[in-house]
Amino acid sequence: MLRFVVLSIAALVAATAFAQSNNPRADGFRGLILNQTTSEEAVRILGQPVADKTDRLEVAKLSKWLDPKHEEKIFRQLSFRNVGDFSQIHLSFLDNKLMLIDLEFKKILFPARLNDLFGLEFSVIGAPQGPSDLPNGPGKYPVRFIPIFYPFNYNMIGISDKTFIWVDCSTGDARTPGKIDRSRQVSRVLEKK
Repeated sequence: MLRFVVLSIAALVAATAFAQSNNPRADGFRGLILNQTTSEEAVRILGQPVADKTDRLEVAKLSKWLDPKHEEKIFRQLSFRNVGDFSQIHLSFLDNKLMLIDLEFKKILFPARLNDLFGLEFSVIGAPQGPSDLPNGPGKYPVRFIPIFYPFNYNMIGISDKTFIWVDCSTGDARTPGKIDRSRQVSRVLEKK
């Protein structure tokens, strides 16, 4: 009986720890947290990278909201391949603090699941009947709307107090939102002042 109680408590503790590590968070992913995680911690979590270089950040249209230093080749970038549901994961560090988490999805994930993944609301950008670009003021959502038709490639934006999340989506049928191809979580530490 004592053995059963000990095993039950151990299972409960393990399940609680697993659930806490998988809670959606806009500024993190699977134990990696923007502005906190170091490159050494990332390697401990994800394993050895396939590439380690210094370069600038590739942030798509988010560049209009970021300080110009994101264009300088000052970010250490670690790349990982075939990690779980992702074909590639790219991490960028400045002063050994995580600034960008770039995820390329290999499994199909529908845009409706973004809230489950990051715990944020997202707005569509680039659909014919809605906004085609981000507002000029950093951190402001574009006008929200529900698309009737989707272009073959479009984007979504999510904003929190600590991060901007830019998502690339694609569809083969303009009547459906399709799937998520790539997401980039960018620390707001890099935001234009």
